[in-house]
Amino acid sequence: MWFKTIFRPKTNTATATERPLFDEAFLRRMERLSLQAQRTLRGNPASGEHLSRHQLPASILSDHRPYSHGDDLRYVDWNAYARHDHVLLRLGEAEQDVHVHLLLDVSRSMVVGAPSRLRLAQQLVAALGYLALAHSDRLLIVPFGDRPLPAFGPAQGKARSIEMLRFIEALEPQPQTDLVALVRAHGRTYPHGGLVVLCSDLLDPHGLAEVLRTLSPPRWQPLVLHLLDRHDLQPDLHGALELEDSESGQRMELVLDAETLAAYQRGLRAWQAELADTCTRRGAIYAPILSDWPLEQQVVPYLRLRRLLT
Repeated sequence: MWFKTIFRPKTNTATATERPLFDEAFLRRMERLSLQAQRTLRGNPASGEHLSRHQLPASILSDHRPYSHGDDLRYVDWNAYARHDHVLLRLGEAEQDVHVHLLLDVSRSMVVGAPSRLRLAQQLVAALGYLALAHSDRLLIVPFGDRPLPAFGPAQGKARSIEMLRFIEALEPQPQTDLVALVRAHGRTYPHGGLVVLCSDLLDPHGLAEVLRTLSPPRWQPLVLHLLDRHDLQPDLHGALELEDSESGQRMELVLDAETLAAYQRGLRAWQAELADTCTRRGAIYAPILSDWPLEQQVVPYLRLRRLLT
């Protein structure tokens, strides 16, 4: 639960939301990258650009299997036949598409900050979604708050990019978060799994462990992008304050002195350590991101280091 001071003037976010998420030149530069998917994911063989565990007849050799009636003679290994008097077929690693699931938190707490966490989250999901469409993956974008919201997709192909960007830009903040209920329903709807990216401030009171229990490897490849405002880490508040929960409206009176702020810092570090540990135990990558990081100059290189992008 994150609190905002009710005495701080509200930030006018209209100007930020009216601007495009990014320009066309950025998207062209992004096309040089691709999402890094694990081979354990179940995709469509012989389609897409990700290596899979499947082996198909190929001109580049990685293994053999005996020839069967009807196999393409172009892939017979005639050198092996000359040496061993057996007709063998050359096998190579097949490429596949993958299912990319982008779960976007649009709860009211994501609007807190300047720039807001929601704005960067929209840019992140739009950039990752564009990569999925540009490289023939199957994309599904699922915004969530306190109730089920319409999703984008499943979609495939770069021709759906404009539709995807308009969908993301039109999203409106919702009162609260119910991430666990959403993920449980999502896991039942898409049992084959895929690459799943959770983009959230993680302020759901039910915690992250139950979410990652549903989205567990090897069917799922989970990545958690934890959106933080710089004031989350270093609050610039002090003295007697009345705080208001940005989602529930609950109010709290307290005095922020040096001791209270030190206790907050210890609690924050413990919370982040617990999130990172939960992700490690559940086979997920944990990536905290500050909302004021420039997308191309800082966030994209960071995601390459975290092995989401190649």
